[in-house]
Amino acid sequence: MSRHALTASLLLVLALPLEAGAHQASTSFSTVRITKDGEIKYDLALATRDLYEALGLEADRDPTDDEIRHAEGRLFDYVLQRLRFTGERGEPCEVERRGLTFPGGNDRRVELRLSARCPSPGRAFIDYELFFDLDPAHTGWATITQGGVSVEHRFKKGATRREVNVQGGLGFLDFLGAGIEHIFTGYDHLAFLLGLLLVAAIRRRSPDRQGGGWEPRGLRQGVLYVARIVTAFTVAHSITLIAAALGWISLPTRFVESAIAASIVYVALENLIFGDPRHRWVLAFGFGLVHGLGFASLLANILPPRAAIIPLLTFNLGIEIGQLTVVALIYPLLQLAARRGADRYRHVIVVGGSTLIGLLGLLWLLERALGFAFLSRVLGG
Repeated sequence: MSRHALTASLLLVLALPLEAGAHQASTSFSTVRITKDGEIKYDLALATRDLYEALGLEADRDPTDDEIRHAEGRLFDYVLQRLRFTGERGEPCEVERRGLTFPGGNDRRVELRLSARCPSPGRAFIDYELFFDLDPAHTGWATITQGGVSVEHRFKKGATRREVNVQGGLGFLDFLGAGIEHIFTGYDHLAFLLGLLLVAAIRRRSPDRQGGGWEPRGLRQGVLYVARIVTAFTVAHSITLIAAALGWISLPTRFVESAIAASIVYVALENLIFGDPRHRWVLAFGFGLVHGLGFASLLANILPPRAAIIPLLTFNLGIEIGQLTVVALIYPLLQLAARRGADRYRHVIVVGGSTLIGLLGLLWLLERALGFAFLSRVLGG
């Protein structure tokens, strides 16, 4: 099968107009604003159908607006047992209940309005533990605004704490850390990078050498091979990251995320079919353009409206630090395994690893292009 055939097959899957429904986990939406004087304004929107336990109703019954209004105190008590604000030294913050409203719209929701003041300036912590005991897949989406910068955050089971700065806006370390975190928690980007690295430790034995088969790639050759790939990927995703974050490029999120999944499938298939693909840096550059658009989807939400260049470059630097850390940890292990037997490495590591990566990419592709939602439950993506 040629590269053109592989590419055409993947694009055909991306073009399918099918849509599949899936059971949706419960969600909440929070709007958090840190004022100049350090007050935390917290507006929490909850689906009314999720309030049966909080209001002492029979399971899964959607309460009426009147029932919610009459049980306002009980609802606030329930929420504040599971949504806590603490200061830098662990001291509780003073919380004010500012009432509730019904925003309206297609989905029935109630919005609880709170504010918190912490006794000491500096860092504060938001601990969000709503509904995880009822629905482990529950997600609390939060838009946190401080110093004119808005950050999108996701509370989920096992990741229920968010630190905020009650003294000012996001700084250098915030953007640097966001870039590093995006790589370490971006399982699709890691899968793509690992797929590129798997074949870097071995090469086909020269035809004139006895036995054919595979041999370890020399350390210098291997490092140069990896350097070309990483450099090409970095340059490419930096181009589209900057362009998309500044609003110069805009593509549908569904297409971008599906294309990222398709890149994982393609790399895995190329590993399995071609074995020792040539000019891998070209592939890394091409798909790096797509991955940069994925990186930008997060960055666009946290860039300040003005003076965005330094935060943008800092975020990109964080991505490169995270990426180089992954490469520095993984590639020496692959080299060591290849030196213990290149043929066995090819059959076990490359074939086995590429098969797993390909299947993972295919699941992501089905989820993103066709609307399934089973893989995110496992990986939290």
